[in-house]
Amino acid sequence: MTEAFFQATKRPFERAIWTVNADATLQLIRGLESLDVVEKVWVETPDTGNFGDPLADDRRQSALSYTLNSPSTILHKDMIGQVFIMIDRNSISYEIISTVGLIVTAIIAYLLVLAFVIRSIFHRLIGLPLSEIVAYLSTPRLIEDPPTEALMPGRADEIGILASSLQSMVQRRHLDLQKIQEYQTNLEELVTHRTEQLKLVQEELIQADNLAALGSLVAGVSHELNTPLGNALMAATTIKDSATHLDDELERQTLSKEALENEVARISETASIIEKTLARARELVGNFRQVAVDRQSEKKRAFNFDHIIRETIATLQPTLQKTPFKLELDLDGDQVIDSYPGAVSQLVSNFVENAVKHAYEGKEHGTIRLSSSIENRSKGAGAAGRTIVFKCRDDGVGIPDKNLKKVFEPFFTTKFGKGGSGLGMAICYQLATEALNGTISVSSKVGHGTEFTVEIPVTEPQKKKAHITTTTKVH
Repeated sequence: MTEAFFQATKRPFERAIWTVNADATLQLIRGLESLDVVEKVWVETPDTGNFGDPLADDRRQSALSYTLNSPSTILHKDMIGQVFIMIDRNSISYEIISTVGLIVTAIIAYLLVLAFVIRSIFHRLIGLPLSEIVAYLSTPRLIEDPPTEALMPGRADEIGILASSLQSMVQRRHLDLQKIQEYQTNLEELVTHRTEQLKLVQEELIQADNLAALGSLVAGVSHELNTPLGNALMAATTIKDSATHLDDELERQTLSKEALENEVARISETASIIEKTLARARELVGNFRQVAVDRQSEKKRAFNFDHIIRETIATLQPTLQKTPFKLELDLDGDQVIDSYPGAVSQLVSNFVENAVKHAYEGKEHGTIRLSSSIENRSKGAGAAGRTIVFKCRDDGVGIPDKNLKKVFEPFFTTKFGKGGSGLGMAICYQLATEALNGTISVSSKVGHGTEFTVEIPVTEPQKKKAHITTTTKVH
């Protein structure tokens, strides 16, 4: 910018000095001094003296200057004078600060508007439908008197399919309930048939409970993903703005080294933000995918016991963050076993959800503690003598003695009609004893909390047999 300013004023000064036109020279000086950023201008020549009022030596050193050369092509006389310009640096700084402040304010306003638009779109497309599904599942007497209107008519995406499946399941449960009520009128004649039907209903209700838990898990994970994905989108927009700014500066050939370094540093910092936020999103999706695959497949495989617990807790964190309760881990069961990871994951989910729903009634805070350890039941027995002991303890209100013996009974709940199905601990009992081939017990004291203990025998994965190939040498 300074070089362009000098070139614009150099040639008129050279013509005026060369022709010894004092009026033209003074007019040029007054014209430059009329600018807001120019404080003082004077010209010094070796032949005709000075034009304007030179400053004292102490301020003269801070003035900008350039040399005037002879415009004649005949005479070989180079320098005919020197122009000194005193710039008002405060005015320039004020203009720069004002311009930068305006640009930063505009960028911040743009990012805020963009964030609001993205949040509104996400809330409309995902948040509101999930809230509608949750509200539907929370309808009082949902099974006894289900709504007849469609939950999400005309919606054919994944959320629409989930809503349709939930509504169809509720309708089937309603029909099953009507049949049970009909069977109760002829109890003595239909005892055997009713028992079979109750088992079928129990299995289907367990599936419905699992599906509802999976729906809540999907809602929590999608809400948790909103933050890193939103941050990544805003960071990508910042990189795009920086690239556009650099492209404009290159086209105008006004890009300075300092500006380039600032923009490169800004792009690097923003790229680091994108990397961290997408890594967080990838971690959430990976944990959710592994837990969902384990629960759906119900296949036996080798897995690390503590790793399954941590993956399950990672998927439960979005839901736990909405509660005033804390979760502590004390895992020392770092053992690879050959069993059903989906059963372990569901055990952890049911224990935590049961504590949140039932253990802290009337309390505003509490701590749920999960622990695991390896114990040797018999010395020198190898893996066959080792047992994984998994515990879930809360510091809640506890369970009365009259209810303690009924905890693992199907359909037993103290909150019947208030969102409790009475199947949570029955499912835990079935998973611990049948799927994991272990034992489960509960101990509690009113006012001092409850502790569930699951003991699982360690079954190490079978090692693949090495194929040994023998060769015979012929002499």
